[in-house]
Amino acid sequence: MRTLRLVGIIGLWSLQVLLAALFVVIGIAKFADPSWARNFARWGYPSGFYMVIGALEAIGGICLLVPRIATYAAALLGVIMIGASATHLLHNEMHRVAVPLVYLVVLAIIGIARLRSAARPTVLAGRAAPRLDEV
Repeated sequence: MRTLRLVGIIGLWSLQVLLAALFVVIGIAKFADPSWARNFARWGYPSGFYMVIGALEAIGGICLLVPRIATYAAALLGVIMIGASATHLLHNEMHRVAVPLVYLVVLAIIGIARLRSAARPTVLAGRAAPRLDEV
């Protein structure tokens, strides 16, 4: 049983590190590669929106490595991946829809797995707030 738990921990951390690196690289690439500006313009997004998305992806990728905020980072990046899939669907780029959806599934796994360690507000009117699993 202890071995199985260790394998789960190693697997979860491996997914987090891999996805974090991927989002940081993709986020930074949006600043360096001029094709992103052209693509975002072609999709009808405002000028500079690709930089906002790139910054959010890079920051979200870094935050995936912090267990207490990994669930929130996964949610942020999940919303971006839903937007990416919708953008590709709306512009009839069916061959590009699957990749963000796969990322979304892995982000959901990480988000759910890190839900127990997620940071929650602890002060409510001077008392400790009840945890969701205690209610």
